Amino acid sequence: MKSILILDAFITDESDENLLINFIDNIKSLGDDVLLMSNTTISKKVQDKVNYLFYDKRNQLFTEEYDNHRIISYYTHHGEFKVTNIFPHPQPHGLSVLISLFRSIKIAKDLGYTHFYKMEYDAILGKESKEKIKELNETCIANGKKGVFFTDRDCVEAHYFFSEIDFFLNNFWNISSEQDYINYLDHEKGNRDFVTMEEFMYENLIKSNISDLHVYEELNKLLSDTHLNTKHTKAHYDEKFKDCFTRFYLVKDNSDKIAIYSVNKKTNSDFRKIIVIFNDGNQIELKHEFWSHGSWVYTMVDNNVEKMMVYDREDSFLYEEYFKDIKNIIEFY
Repeated sequence: MKSILILDAFITDESDENLLINFIDNIKSLGDDVLLMSNTTISKKVQDKVNYLFYDKRNQLFTEEYDNHRIISYYTHHGEFKVTNIFPHPQPHGLSVLISLFRSIKIAKDLGYTHFYKMEYDAILGKESKEKIKELNETCIANGKKGVFFTDRDCVEAHYFFSEIDFFLNNFWNISSEQDYINYLDHEKGNRDFVTMEEFMYENLIKSNISDLHVYEELNKLLSDTHLNTKHTKAHYDEKFKDCFTRFYLVKDNSDKIAIYSVNKKTNSDFRKIIVIFNDGNQIELKHEFWSHGSWVYTMVDNNVEKMMVYDREDSFLYEEYFKDIKNIIEFY
C-alpha cells in the first residue's frame, strides 16, 4: 500500500505561491509524496518541494453551451467571520480540474502508488486536522475500505477525499476532454444540464458500492482548526471591479443590517470611495483603504439601501450596484 497526495494549483501571483508553499511545508509532516499538477508555470522554489510535477500549458475550460447552470458558492474565512459569494454562473475551470485529476491519478498509478488523496492548497491546516487526515487514510486501508469522501447535499467536498486508485478509475467516468464530459451528460442524463465538478463527483460516488466506502458529512467540523478556502477566486468576477471587489452582503441572523465588504486582490495597495444611497434619499460616504494584497474592509449599514456608487483613488467612477436580489452572505462567529 502506497499513498500519494495530489495537488492542483493555478498560480497567478506571489500570494498564490506563498499559500502553496506553506501548504506543502505543512502537509509534508504526514510523510506522503506529493504530485503537483498545474496549468501555470511553477517556480524552481516550489518544484524543489514536491516529488513530481506535471505542467500542462493548456488551461482547458468549458466552452460549449450548457443549460440550467446551478448556483455556485465560494467562501473565504477571515478569522471571526466567513464571506460567501454566490454566483448564478457556470464553472468554466471545472473542466480543467477534472482533466488534471484523472491525469494525475493515472500518473500516480504508473508510478506504483495504490492510493491517493486530493486536497486544496489554499487551506491553512491545523495540527489536529493533519492528524485526523492521517487517521482517516490509515483507518480506511486498515478496514479494507476503498475510499473516504465527505458530502454536502448533492456535492462531494473537494477540500479532501481519499481513494484507492483502481476503485476510482473503475467507478468514476473518465474525463480527459470536454467531449468526455458531454458524453457523460448524454449517457447519464440525456440532456445538457450543467453539472459542476463537485456534483459530478457526487453522482459517480453514489453509483458506486457505497458499502465499500467511508462517507461522511460536515468536513468543516472535522477539520475545525483548519481554515478552508483562504484564496478568493476571480473566476466569476466582472472586470469592472479592477481586482478590488466591493459588494453587498446579507448578514446571517441579522436582517436589520447589511454589509459592504471589500477585498483587494492586487499586489499593491488600493483605495475605494463608496457613496451609499438609502431609500429615504440620505447618503453616506465610506472609505475603504487597502494596504496590501488580500487586505479587506467591511462596513455595516442599515438594511434600507437603494444602491452604492464606487470610485477609485483618483475619484474616477467605477460602477454602481443596486441592493437587489443579493445572495452573498457574511457570517460572524
